[in-house]
Amino acid sequence: MTSEPKSTSLKPKILVCVECNEEFVFTVSAQEYFNERGYSEDPKRCKHCYVKHKRDKRNGATEPSEVDIPEPELEVYDDSEE
Repeated sequence: MTSEPKSTSLKPKILVCVECNEEFVFTVSAQEYFNERGYSEDPKRCKHCYVKHKRDKRNGATEPSEVDIPEPELEVYDDSEE
């Protein structure tokens, strides 16, 4: 008795998140999960943004909140040294 590989044609995909524009990997196991549930499109968001989107949607937010988006750290230089 031989067992066939589940998905010989699936390979990890590099996708870009629509929220943060960062690349993320759509793994073979995630693709199999999507296929089992009948999803026909690849995910649009990375894991972090997906969880945040679901939380915001559940809480009734109409616009994306910026609470979790860190501000860039800026260093202040004082060039007035004499």
